[in-house]
Amino acid sequence: MVINMKKTSGKNFLAFAIFAVFIFASAQALSQSISELGWDDFIALTTKDDVRTQSDPFSRGAGTASDLTIEELQLSGIVYKNENDAYALISGYLLKAGDHIAGYRVDLVERDKVRLRRVDDIYVLALGGGI
Repeated sequence: MVINMKKTSGKNFLAFAIFAVFIFASAQALSQSISELGWDDFIALTTKDDVRTQSDPFSRGAGTASDLTIEELQLSGIVYKNENDAYALISGYLLKAGDHIAGYRVDLVERDKVRLRRVDDIYVLALGGGI
């Protein structure tokens, strides 16, 4: 049995080339769709009540934002357009001014910190730090 190596390697090269073009086109389409996500799209995705990211395997099992304690709160990120359009990711919950977590009201979301208030108690969570 004789195998023609030129035909076999040519078929392999063609299959690889088609695969590479498919992967490149898919990756480019995905990156384009992510970059086209505008502010209005973000607002539409985040206006649901009690938006929660993946669960934390190390938490004590708090079911809602109200079940958390102030000591458990961690500021993970901020999305800031202006003072009226700002969101904070605190302990897996996406919150805006006026929302409640751990018995506190989100009073103000700034570019690098969030102020929480309960009557006369004020706590500030900063990016990269705790309370």
